[in-house]
Amino acid sequence: MHLSLLAVALITSLATSAQTTKQIPLPPSQNPSNADLPVSAAVWAGDTLYVSGWLDPEMKAHTDITSQTVGPLKDIQKFLESQKLTLRDVVMMRVYLGGDPAKDGKVDFAGMTAGYSQFFGIREQPNKPARTTLQVVLPAAVRGALIEIDLDAVRPK
Repeated sequence: MHLSLLAVALITSLATSAQTTKQIPLPPSQNPSNADLPVSAAVWAGDTLYVSGWLDPEMKAHTDITSQTVGPLKDIQKFLESQKLTLRDVVMMRVYLGGDPAKDGKVDFAGMTAGYSQFFGIREQPNKPARTTLQVVLPAAVRGALIEIDLDAVRPK
């Protein structure tokens, strides 16, 4: 009996580790120079899509945090659709906020929430994914970035 349980545990472990993955290349909105970067836009692992950090493709024109929140969320929405997913399928988001030079380097959490709440917890799209929000030093801040967003989405059964 113990040997049977051990065999089942090993087979289950092997099946899980043999899960297939599929790498999705960066779209032009996230790699406008088409550089050969060592990162994928996202990776499928089973029914879960892990999406890399996303920047506002219009960050030069969008100089406030609200518009820089809406920009990547719209772009992510299009990307999810290309993967046959929607914002309803998002289960976890991580939001990285950089200091806003127009606000003496302070983070504009209220501005981010104003942009974010246009996409989540509304009548048209009631999903409210789990979310972590962090204040960070964004590497893309030198290009004007105030926010970066990554997420996990699960394909519905």
